[in-house]
Amino acid sequence: MNNFLYKCGIHSYTNLFPDDIPNKGIVYTINTIHILGVIIIQLGIFLPPVLLKYYVLYIFFLYISYILLKNKCFMTLLSNYYSGKDYDALCVRMRDAKTFLLFLLLLALFFVSFPNFAPYNLIKKYINKV
Repeated sequence: MNNFLYKCGIHSYTNLFPDDIPNKGIVYTINTIHILGVIIIQLGIFLPPVLLKYYVLYIFFLYISYILLKNKCFMTLLSNYYSGKDYDALCVRMRDAKTFLLFLLLLALFFVSFPNFAPYNLIKKYINKV
């Protein structure tokens, strides 16, 4: 598992920040925003319930964009357009990524509907007790 994470990290980094491209500034900026978007995907489920509805919209938009763009990320397509290359920083199969997104979407919808169970509120209750 450690070896996979290392190889995936190197693969992602070299594809997000390649040396042999024109428009490095634009591409690097797009890909930095791309990384921030991925962090939001992974950690957004911990947002307060009042903000989770925006997270739901974000995840829904991403899921639909994968369908409309034939399993391509719009940020990757934008970056590839400006770089003139065809890079893909994803280390997992798109099917698995879409399954994960759908799981997060359903989980977030549950937490919006039942905010007492939202991770943010559960963590907040625990911290208040300590």
